[in-house]
Amino acid sequence: MTPRTLVLALLAPCLLAACANETTIPEATDNAAARTANASASKPSAPVTGFDGVYAGRLTLNPDRTRACRQPAPEDRTITVRQGRASFLIEPSVQHVLTGAVGTSGDVRMSDSLDRTIATTGVFDNGRFQGEHRNGLCSYTVLMNKRD
Repeated sequence: MTPRTLVLALLAPCLLAACANETTIPEATDNAAARTANASASKPSAPVTGFDGVYAGRLTLNPDRTRACRQPAPEDRTITVRQGRASFLIEPSVQHVLTGAVGTSGDVRMSDSLDRTIATTGVFDNGRFQGEHRNGLCSYTVLMNKRD
C-alpha cells in the first residue's frame, strides 16, 4: 500500500463522520427581499474614477551593490487611468504596457500579463503618482505628476 493510499484510507472515516450530521438540504426561498439582498451583495462595485487622467514622469534606478541593473531611459513615461483601470507604457519602443485596477484609496498594482515579476506598485494622491517598478530583481522609483 502506497503512503498516499494509506493516508486516504485513514482519513475516510473522519470525512464520513463529519458529513453524518448533514441530513437536511437548506430550503429554497421564494422571498423577493432575500433575492434582492443576494443580488445586491454580488453586484460588482463601480470603477474608481477619481484618479482618472494621464500621469507623466521618469524612473530612477534604486542602487544595488549585488547586481548590475539597466539604467532607465531618460524620457518621460506615462500612466493613463480611465474608469479606474491604469495602463503604464513602460517601454514605448515595443509597446510594452503594464495594467491594473486602481483601488478606492488610490493604490494600484500594474503588471505584465505574461511575466508577473515585471510590475509597478504605488499610490495616486493629490495629482501625483509615487511608486516602485520592479523588473526581476531590479528596482526603480517612479514619480509622476498629473498632466492637465
